[in-house]
Amino acid sequence: MAKANWKKPQMFQDESVEVRFANAIKVSDLKNLGPSSEASFAKAGIKSAAQLRKIGWQKAMQLLIKVNPKNNHSIFAYAIIGALENVEWNRISDDQKKQAQDFCKLLREKFLAAKKTSKKNRLVKNEL
Repeated sequence: MAKANWKKPQMFQDESVEVRFANAIKVSDLKNLGPSSEASFAKAGIKSAAQLRKIGWQKAMQLLIKVNPKNNHSIFAYAIIGALENVEWNRISDDQKKQAQDFCKLLREKFLAAKKTSKKNRLVKNEL
């Protein structure tokens, strides 16, 4: 494992994606993701950096939102994309940002539709 440079914060260290993932064990070992994010990932069943890399950012977002709908925001998606590419979240491409925004919007719409259906089913059940 490469020796950490403690004088330079982890998110500003420049190393290749391959090196970052070779040295990353926990989700918080990745750029943009800290202990709070790691706790959210653990609740969603994502326990390692390798697992996150394997499932990708879209599946990760789906799992994160399933356990906590408040995780559905594009900045979190930017952070995950950046972590997977080893860049700061605000330096991902405009295309990636648009893709993340559209995906989060789609997930929000699905969540709202499911919530309405659930509410309607409870009302029907209560009427019986």
